[in-house]
Amino acid sequence: MQEWLMVAHRIPLPADAYVPILKGKRAELDAVSGTPADKLVPLLEFLDPASVAAQLTRAWKHPDDVVWIQALNADGADDAAFATALTDMFNSLRSDFRAVPVLTSTEEPATLAAFSRIAATDSRGVVLRIDVEELIDESIDSTADITATLSAVGMPESEVDLVLDAGLLTGSATIQSAVALQAINELPHTNWRTIVVAFSAFPEAIGNVVPKNTVVAIPRIDAAAFTAVRRAAKLPLVYGDYAIGVPTYSDVAFTPIPNIRYASDAEWYIHRGRERANPSPQYRALARALVAAPYYSGAAFSPGDQQINDVATETSGPGNATTHLRAGMSRHLHLVLSRLASLGVP
Repeated sequence: MQEWLMVAHRIPLPADAYVPILKGKRAELDAVSGTPADKLVPLLEFLDPASVAAQLTRAWKHPDDVVWIQALNADGADDAAFATALTDMFNSLRSDFRAVPVLTSTEEPATLAAFSRIAATDSRGVVLRIDVEELIDESIDSTADITATLSAVGMPESEVDLVLDAGLLTGSATIQSAVALQAINELPHTNWRTIVVAFSAFPEAIGNVVPKNTVVAIPRIDAAAFTAVRRAAKLPLVYGDYAIGVPTYSDVAFTPIPNIRYASDAEWYIHRGRERANPSPQYRALARALVAAPYYSGAAFSPGDQQINDVATETSGPGNATTHLRAGMSRHLHLVLSRLASLGVP
């Protein structure tokens, strides 16, 4: 049992831990299920609290390792109803998972009371997720909001993992790291159990940056920004990102032009097909091109790499948008963990 991953009083995550912020959808959950958990602490967002236990059973096979769970009130339920849904969700998770609740500094009273009861029952503390923009916005009294939130849930900062969410920042790595560092300097407390800084850099719409029938390298600005922040910050920081996803949600459902997303040390290589029609032969061709590329690590590197190889060699079906998103997620998670373990950078 990895005791450092058992979120307990004053036990921080180590410097080479990794906190990906992922949507609780099939591709993301399947990618997590095939990733070693000894240094992985996923923050999983779910839109339907009632379905979390069933989805987590498939995705998280590590009962002794913590997983951070955030239920989003996407339907706009009233405070009392959402508090009940949260309580029911953690009741359903308690026997099988070391789930830690994720909250924000803008929760309503009944919801805060529910978080307080959950934290008191489980004795794992809580995760507080704050947008970096809130900390530097002079019109927001973030110090008062944070202090009131901690008081309401009955937690000192030493029992709280803080996630500074920089996912909506834009600009160069230098600009984003400067904003995040300013936010860190605005924190009202410094004795947090862990401080995670999470950036996002993958394009929201591939079609806007990758022409059809091409391969384009997209800089991993999120990793570069974090490295710069860690170098300048006076507090220990843990890396977080949105992997090959984005912070926002879209209601638009459509079949994309076939593409394969592949993380490397400093870039993502996006191999994109030519049209939505006839996707199967395009996925075969994209996979063959990728496994022949100098940045391909070989089938043994991750389940995602294995899947791409199987598609290229026709030892499996050609796959679809969901399975190739899973492969790209798997590759990204394994790459970041490997780089943190061997190089100390994401």
